[in-house]
Amino acid sequence: MPTPRRIHRPTTPARATSLLLMLLPLTAQTHAAADEAEHLGDLPVVLSATRLSQAPADAPGAVTVIDRAMIRASGARDIHELFRLVPGFQLGMHTGNHPLVTYHGLSDDAPRRMLLQVDGRSVYSPYLISGVEWNQIGVDIDDIERIEVFRGSNSAAYGSNAFLGVANIITRSTSETLGTAVRYRAGDGGVNDVGVRVGKQLGDVALRLRASRNYDHGFAEINDWRKSELATLNADWRMDSDNTLDFQAGWTNTDSGIGKEDNPTDPERTSRISTSFGLLRWRHAPAPDEELTLTYYHQEEDGRDVFDLVVPIPPSASRLPVTLNIPFHFNYNFKALRDDLEIQRITSLAPSLRAVIGAGVRVDRITAPIRFNSGESVRNAVNHAFGTLEWRASPRWLFNVGAMIEDNSLTGSSLAPRASANYSVSDTQTWRLSVNRSNRNPTAFEQKSNMIFSNSAAFSTPRGTIPAGTAISQTFRPSPGLQAERITTYELGYLAHLQPLNTTLDARLFLERARDLIEINLERSSAGLIPRSNTRYLDNTGKADIRGLEVAATWRPGLNTWLTLQHTELRIDGPSISAAEAARRPSEWVEYTAPRHSSTIFGAWEFHPRWQLSVAKHWIGSMSWYQDAEHRTTMYRQLDLRLAHRLPPSVGRGEIAVSARNIDGHEQSYAPGTSWWGSRIFGSLSLEL
Repeated sequence: MPTPRRIHRPTTPARATSLLLMLLPLTAQTHAAADEAEHLGDLPVVLSATRLSQAPADAPGAVTVIDRAMIRASGARDIHELFRLVPGFQLGMHTGNHPLVTYHGLSDDAPRRMLLQVDGRSVYSPYLISGVEWNQIGVDIDDIERIEVFRGSNSAAYGSNAFLGVANIITRSTSETLGTAVRYRAGDGGVNDVGVRVGKQLGDVALRLRASRNYDHGFAEINDWRKSELATLNADWRMDSDNTLDFQAGWTNTDSGIGKEDNPTDPERTSRISTSFGLLRWRHAPAPDEELTLTYYHQEEDGRDVFDLVVPIPPSASRLPVTLNIPFHFNYNFKALRDDLEIQRITSLAPSLRAVIGAGVRVDRITAPIRFNSGESVRNAVNHAFGTLEWRASPRWLFNVGAMIEDNSLTGSSLAPRASANYSVSDTQTWRLSVNRSNRNPTAFEQKSNMIFSNSAAFSTPRGTIPAGTAISQTFRPSPGLQAERITTYELGYLAHLQPLNTTLDARLFLERARDLIEINLERSSAGLIPRSNTRYLDNTGKADIRGLEVAATWRPGLNTWLTLQHTELRIDGPSISAAEAARRPSEWVEYTAPRHSSTIFGAWEFHPRWQLSVAKHWIGSMSWYQDAEHRTTMYRQLDLRLAHRLPPSVGRGEIAVSARNIDGHEQSYAPGTSWWGSRIFGSLSLEL
């Protein structure tokens, strides 16, 4: 079969000054000479669109690639920050240690409609209501080779969690990270980060060991500090010319400040989440376009949040003539276990026909007594089978069809199909038309949550003494009738690479019809001693029509010099509901969950040998994470700068840099008055020994 077409990308070659001089001993990142050679050739094919290696022009949807040079130039400390560089994404900070990332809105303070993977391992958490715990991903930002973001629904290739999109973090090859590397970063807001990487070649096995810690104070005046620790081990064994064995293991621990001052039910305290995982992958590739892969991974997540509190209940809530002081023992601990096994085969059926087929099983077990009102584990098993067929009908036409069938023990079976046609007007311009149906199955929490709080000790009332263990109040009740969310996406895309101008243009026009969206609704509950009028349950009451345009243009004449311009126009139409319905469900506000306009300029300039200046400027329109008009943030801007200097070879391989984030004022990225990040300046040093 002919090798898939590749799109050519050329190689990319008074206070601030004083601050930089002070930070010179503190700051840098590795800049291997191999980077330049890597970017002299064609852009590597993307892997995340269909599970087949493809040129971006052959993918059935829009794919944004953030490569290692861009990651470094962005000055990002945390991985979630990089999604500001992708059209159509919204980022916010609930608190300084609780990032929010979503694509095309439809989110409250727990985004759960996008899939994130690390080398094919899903980090979509099976517990609670949120989809990705960004502090628990299990990869250091310096170990990332690139991030491939498929902008649009992709359940046909990756299952129900890829409802609005999928991002795959691809880490660097262990054979390219041999030797020892160190990193130190310090600056405003208590930023104090350290990292060490050691790589070894032992015969046919390449090893990488990474340990790092990130720390900061979070926002000013609230308890949202964070300390994230990470340790990972990667091993690649080249068994012979046809077989490789990859092993990954990791541990991540995040201690963070949560709660609010003077809050009677959510006091200031420290919480902890620990995650550990192990992955084993065998690849057998006897010929081009022939590969058999078997992957197994086990993952454990452990949360710790326990405190005792006496909660005053006023007469208006208890309907008694006095205030009740009720003692509670709040135990929000949880443990989530995941086992995942998948087999996949890529094969060439004919010179113009390629296919990938596979199947897998995943089992999640979640123990969270306070959330499910039970000490028993909640089990969820998902079996799936998938397939994709790529047919190059002529030099101009490429067709792609695929589907995934899932059987979920909570919601039953579902089918996610996709079809696309790509037409190459010339070797440098391609049009794409695609349609697909995706699903998102509810999490165990969404379907089975049953939060009933009981007193931890006896207390007195005018009607007598209430013994310990009495049900007091219910905040969440089970929602056994929940079904999977559905979305149908229609897309017209255009991709051009203007080689004489060193420019790539990517445009996506889309319509996404989301139905049966799972929303939090309110009702009156008499469960427990104290009735509530705002007990929460979930129902498939939401729907939205999302339409818009995403455009991105990149000029890149060298490895370390480029300019990217991107703009997104987005409109969301929700259902028309009565005032009575609006009081108990958020559908009325779905149109505000993404900004109508957002733009980004991201550029880097190597203005002198070994010196680089990078700039990112974002304009974000008004939106609401709460799905509530009262909590809409106003339009805000964010300007980030970074100045970096590669050390001369006589000193060592490395880089010193100073980064200034959000230097043009405060940002409102979550709700008015709650997330004033302000400006932050820090320096970094990385050395490779």
